[in-house]
Amino acid sequence: MGKLKASIIFAIALVCVFLTGSSTGAGSFLRGAAVWGAGGDFNDVSGQPEHDTSAQSSAGSVTSTAQSSSSVSAVPHSTSQAGAESSAAETPNEPPVETARGNIIVKNRADNTDDTDYSQFTNKSGIISRFNFGYFDDPNIITLSSGAQIRNYTDEENDVLAHSAEELPDLGEVDLNEPAVLIYHTHTTESFMPFGDTYDPDYPISTTDSARNMTAVGDALCEALAKRGISCVHDCTVHDSPMFTGAYYRSADTLLENLEEYPQIKIAIDLHRDGIQNADGSAVAPIAEINGKTAAQFMIITGCDSPETEIPDYMTNFKLACLIQNCAENACPTLARPVLFDYRNYNQSLFRGDILIEVGSQANSLEEAVYTGELLGDIIADSLEVLSGKGQDVRDKR
Repeated sequence: MGKLKASIIFAIALVCVFLTGSSTGAGSFLRGAAVWGAGGDFNDVSGQPEHDTSAQSSAGSVTSTAQSSSSVSAVPHSTSQAGAESSAAETPNEPPVETARGNIIVKNRADNTDDTDYSQFTNKSGIISRFNFGYFDDPNIITLSSGAQIRNYTDEENDVLAHSAEELPDLGEVDLNEPAVLIYHTHTTESFMPFGDTYDPDYPISTTDSARNMTAVGDALCEALAKRGISCVHDCTVHDSPMFTGAYYRSADTLLENLEEYPQIKIAIDLHRDGIQNADGSAVAPIAEINGKTAAQFMIITGCDSPETEIPDYMTNFKLACLIQNCAENACPTLARPVLFDYRNYNQSLFRGDILIEVGSQANSLEEAVYTGELLGDIIADSLEVLSGKGQDVRDKR
C-alpha cells in the first residue's frame, strides 16, 4: 500500500511540473497558486517579459513605405495604460491586455533644415509678457457647464449658443480603428522664439524646417493620439512658402484631397500658432502650468454662417469646438483660452468637423508648444471617445 501511495504522489508531481510549464488553464492556475503561496504578485506569472515601450520614439518605432507623396507609418502595438488598468480591475487573474497603437500616416513632410545662425540675435530690446489669460467675465463670454468659455462675436444669442454647446456634434459613426483625425497646417512655417522674458525684434518667427515649425507640434499631437489607439493623418504640406498670399486656397485643396482619400476622418484640425503683440510692441506668450510643466495655451476658432462666410454646417463645428473645450477644461484647466466664435471661414465651409487651433504665440518656446501638442492629443482622444460612446461625458462637471 505504501509503494502504491508513493507512486501516486510521484505521478501527480510529474503532472504538476508539466502543467506549470504549459500555457493551459490548469498550468496558469498551478503557477498562480505557487506564486501566491510564495507571497508574489499573482498578475506577474506569465513567465514573459513585460512589454517595454521606454525605448520607443516616434522615429525609432516607425517604419515607412512610400506611397506616392505620402508615407504610412506602421506603428507597433503598445500597452494602453487605461486599458491595462481596466483589464486588471475586471480580470485580476489575467495579465494586462495590450491595446494596438493607432497608425500615423505622414504625408508631404519637407526635408528642409534651418541653417540660420540664431546666436546672432542678441539685441534683447523686445519685451515678452508671459501669463495665463484665465477666465473672463463680460457680455461676450459664454461659460459652459464644465467651466469652459466661449467668446461670442456674432449676432447669435448667448442663450441659444449656450444650449447648443451642451449638445454633441453629429459627425456620423466614429470608428476608432480607421483614421479619424486629420492634422494639417495652412501656415506651416510659423515658428517660435526661445524661452525668456525678452527677445530680439529681428528674431525670425518663420521657418521651413519641420523640426522647428508647426509640423513639430502636429507630430506631438499625432503621437499622443496614436498612444491612445487613434489613427490619424498628418499632412505636412507647406502652404505659406515661398508665397504667403493664397495659403488658405492651397490648404483647402489639401483638406479636400485628404477627405477624399480617407473618408473615415471625423475631425480636421488646421494647426497654427497665434501672433500676439501689444500696442507698445511687447509680445505676449500665453502659458499654463500643467503637471509641473509650462505649456502654451491654445485657442480654438470656429466660424459662424453669414452671407460673407457661408458655413452651412457651422453649428456642427461649433458643437465640436465646445466638446473639445469641455474635455480640455476637465483634463487640463486653464490650458485653453476661450473658443473664438466669429464670422470667419478658414475653409470650415468645406467640412463639418473642421476647426482651427492656435497653439501659443510667436513668443512661446517650441518646447512649450510641443508639450501642448501632446496634451491636445489626449484631449482630442477624449472627445472622440465621448462621440464613440466609449468615454466619459465631460459636460456639466462643475
